[in-house]
Amino acid sequence: MKTLIKNGCVVFYNKIARLDVAFSENKITQIAEYIAPEGFDNIIDAKGKYIMPGAIDAHTHMAMPFGGTISSDDYEAGSRAALAGGVTCYIDYAIQKHGDTLLEILNRRKNLAKNNSYVDYGFHLAITDFNDDIADEFKRLKDYGVSSIKCFMVYKKEKMNVDDATLAKILALGKQNDILVNVHCEDCDVIDARIEQFLKEGKTSNWYHYLSRDEEVEALGVKKALKIAKDADAPIYIVHNASKDGIKAIMKAKDEGQIVYAETCPQYLYFTNEVYQSERAALYVCSPSIKNKESRTALWEAIWANYIDVIATDHCPFKLSEKAWGDHDFTKTPNGCDGIENLYRFVISAALKNRLSLSKAVELVAHNPAKIFHLKNKGDIEVGKDADIVILNPNGEYVYHNKDTFSNEDNSIWEGVSYRGIIEQVFVHGKLAFKDRKILISKHEGQYLKR
Repeated sequence: MKTLIKNGCVVFYNKIARLDVAFSENKITQIAEYIAPEGFDNIIDAKGKYIMPGAIDAHTHMAMPFGGTISSDDYEAGSRAALAGGVTCYIDYAIQKHGDTLLEILNRRKNLAKNNSYVDYGFHLAITDFNDDIADEFKRLKDYGVSSIKCFMVYKKEKMNVDDATLAKILALGKQNDILVNVHCEDCDVIDARIEQFLKEGKTSNWYHYLSRDEEVEALGVKKALKIAKDADAPIYIVHNASKDGIKAIMKAKDEGQIVYAETCPQYLYFTNEVYQSERAALYVCSPSIKNKESRTALWEAIWANYIDVIATDHCPFKLSEKAWGDHDFTKTPNGCDGIENLYRFVISAALKNRLSLSKAVELVAHNPAKIFHLKNKGDIEVGKDADIVILNPNGEYVYHNKDTFSNEDNSIWEGVSYRGIIEQVFVHGKLAFKDRKILISKHEGQYLKR
């Protein structure tokens, strides 16, 4: 089918222009000030609306085993929620079990996602059991279609973390093989010591989740990771930044010429640590924890100064009954929040409220993720790229209610939040996939993307 969108304003990462956009099958075929309507099967009048690339969520955890359960969104539900929010591609974390090869963990996740995703997907591989055989596999990762891996500096008791020496080896291997190393930065020894002390003192509410991994704990991890990466002369991507001193350290490293990519998440840009003293505190338990007002301000300032490269979600929801496990012991509260359905809405709304430009929003959630993670056909409205397109009505507001979600979750940190602007239509592979709050394609549409 040949489709033409006329009279809309196209949002690029560096400008906005009144242009018509045509696409046929899966690809964008023409962009011009005027495209004649003859020969098109479907013509959409987008006057007064914005034509935007589908968003990319570069950080998700679908069906992730953690804390004695599994995150509540599998690939079908998570991708359905993504589509409803204008996210047309995501990169999920495939986490190694001890003894697994990298190919085994990738194939296991690919099999779970195959024919179960409404939108396209790729994978980062998270290494938890590094050895010489894993090091040898680095040379073949590009053949697998993987251009990024992850290391945890935390979760030592869960046997998920890597120590400093191992991180240094992995960063060096990443540089040698053009594999970008993503790092979760917190100081695990400080966290474990604080948790032990809090539990001894009977301090068990979810407020102590925050205090066990506060601003200082994250900043210590970020600074250590930056030093290790600098010594290895290797690029590094630091995920879900939440703290003032951590982002300041990244800004300094960038100014000094170090290759560092910084990611943050909507929850750190909207909420503050006050949520951990509310009745809904368990819902906000995630790692890193949500920080204070000063950190939130610092993150926005870093966005405005072009130091943050990506906004992603760390989407990892759990059922309300599971969140309640930590009512009398915060260490038993599953770590993770929802976000994929609200990612694009959040940045678009921020732009329409003049906190950033629409072009900057596209840069942070589409253009940059595509560029950094080698998604060559995604992230921009451009001839030859995939026709993953969102039509945005800037007028009106959308209030998120969990009862209307396309996710499997039965709770949300975004309950009752109002967003300016309405995502009216979403195209995936050139097909109208979402309109009038209805999913119009099958869960077989999403494809694995080799990067």
